[in-house]
Amino acid sequence: MRLGIYGTGGSGREVFDMIEMNPSLKKCWDEIIFIDDTKQEGTFMQCRMMPLVSLCHNIKKDDIKVVIAVGEPTVRKKLYDRVAENGLGLATIIHPLAQVSGSAKIGEGVVIQEHVTISSDAVLEDNVFINGKTIIGHDVHIGMHCQISSFSIVAGYTQVGEETYIGVSSSIRDHIVVGHNVIVSMGAVVMKDVRDNKVVMGNPAREIAENSGSGFK
Repeated sequence: MRLGIYGTGGSGREVFDMIEMNPSLKKCWDEIIFIDDTKQEGTFMQCRMMPLVSLCHNIKKDDIKVVIAVGEPTVRKKLYDRVAENGLGLATIIHPLAQVSGSAKIGEGVVIQEHVTISSDAVLEDNVFINGKTIIGHDVHIGMHCQISSFSIVAGYTQVGEETYIGVSSSIRDHIVVGHNVIVSMGAVVMKDVRDNKVVMGNPAREIAENSGSGFK
């Protein structure tokens, strides 16, 4: 089975390194191929690189799974939709040093990096990316296409909507709802519910702008 890493930016390189440095992950894949729709076919990180259309033309669909390695949640969703439209399966990549409860539910296409804790009965829906040294509390629900950055804490019973970005070293208290398409800025301390399509910042976090998708972080 081959692995397609969809993205050649920082997240793509991180996923590649995570696999290359861990024999238990590396042995799962006969070949790693990078996917980038903005570049010509070639090589990247000493691997083959090609647009998705070329990959679908040259490789049998049952011989490859794809992991989306892009940080921007709206782009994660677009790439997820492209993968689904082409009938390709998603790969879930979990670092061997992550601590994932046996009662947690992990969706397809999820990436969990090193020293992450996923507590009991947490739910991570499809295409969620969890950066290293993050804590996801018990009974937390993370919606599809979210990016949770390093050193963040999402406390118990919190719900996080789809396509939400949680910045580095953010803290989200228990029993609250963070909406869809939200940006929680770096270091924010979220003490109350956050409405859909908002940007929050500070301690305690306050809504400072609409998330127009024009750039952040």
